[in-house]
Amino acid sequence: MPYPQQQQQPPTTAYSTAPPWAPPPPNEPPATLDGPYTQHGQLLVPFPEEMQAASRPTPPAWWPVVLWTFFFGILALVTVVKRADMARRGRNSVGPYWIAWGVTMAIGSMLAAVFVAAGIPALQAANENSITRQVQENIVTDGKLAGAAQVKATTANCDPVGERDASGIRRYDCVLALDDGRTGTLAVTADSDGRWTAVPAKK
Repeated sequence: MPYPQQQQQPPTTAYSTAPPWAPPPPNEPPATLDGPYTQHGQLLVPFPEEMQAASRPTPPAWWPVVLWTFFFGILALVTVVKRADMARRGRNSVGPYWIAWGVTMAIGSMLAAVFVAAGIPALQAANENSITRQVQENIVTDGKLAGAAQVKATTANCDPVGERDASGIRRYDCVLALDDGRTGTLAVTADSDGRWTAVPAKK
């Protein structure tokens, strides 16, 4: 009895399990430059080609922090925090903004101390010089000297004596040039507006 002939199965296609970067087997010719090229080792992102052109954004400038801190002091922390946050989100250092704020605050504090130590006394001295000139002008022009001593001064040169008291009064010793050619001395007290009063002569 003849055996039935078995149908010949079509050849199956063997799929390689080797990774793409593995060398080809000995019986398979190597890939040529005309074949497709597959890039390997890229980032696991949906669009890796976009990451190749990605760059770190430019951080905000730090020098405006110096100006803000110099004029507004501790209030400049608002712009410092804002610029540092923008730099952090762009993967840049936040150090320059805090350093600029700290150094400017230190310099500003030293300048303020110098102003308090030297500037305020200088302003007070300038103010007292202005009051002295006003006293001299009032002695010559307000007519009180002519009414009290029956003389008229053409010029008055006054020097302050001592400090101004709690009520704002200060003493001045004045040398007067009179209209008749003579000179005289006069001790007065005056307030900060230059209003003067003659000091009675000691008996």
